[in-house]
Amino acid sequence: MKKTAAAALGILILAACATSTPDRAAKAASSLDVMHTNSTRARAQIDTVLTSLDTMLNASPDRLRETYDRYDKDVKQMNAYAADMRENDADLRSNGNAYLAQWQRDASNVSDPELRALAERRRDQIARSSEEMRSKVTLAAGSFEAFLRDINDIKKVIGNDLTPVGQRNVKDTTVAQTANTEGLRVKAAVHNAEQAIEGFRLQITPAS
Repeated sequence: MKKTAAAALGILILAACATSTPDRAAKAASSLDVMHTNSTRARAQIDTVLTSLDTMLNASPDRLRETYDRYDKDVKQMNAYAADMRENDADLRSNGNAYLAQWQRDASNVSDPELRALAERRRDQIARSSEEMRSKVTLAAGSFEAFLRDINDIKKVIGNDLTPVGQRNVKDTTVAQTANTEGLRVKAAVHNAEQAIEGFRLQITPAS
């Protein structure tokens, strides 16, 4: 997933450097597509890892190792997808203003006052949408912390005692019993980020 996350950063930088104004917008929109995909994958993986957790905690003794291995794999994938979202958040905070800064430079070079004012008003509208999107992406990326801690802790504890007794003990913990609630909280934050990303992408995507 690192290549996917890095692609968003590269496109953001290229968007500011593109010579054609529509090309800059198209490249910025493409970077948002990557971020939206990362968010969608992360949100779907929450359901996957919670299903694996439930299956493992309710597995018969002869299927305990099999279901643990599946849970272990799904937790690792969840960690990777969440890392992609954190990287996208960091990219936005570091490079998210490049596209708007170039827009402002272009607007300042417009001679006609009416057209310059029009360009600046539109730029201000886009800037507000961009700030809202970045805020929601930051909230979504940060929302994973407790959830990841819990699912990784469960993996460590039951992995060290992969027996029916260890399984039962983990199942009775508050962490295991509230995992679904915690997952729903993270999913809601990620979904809000997805909607904001898509809304901003639609605002800046040029006609083809």
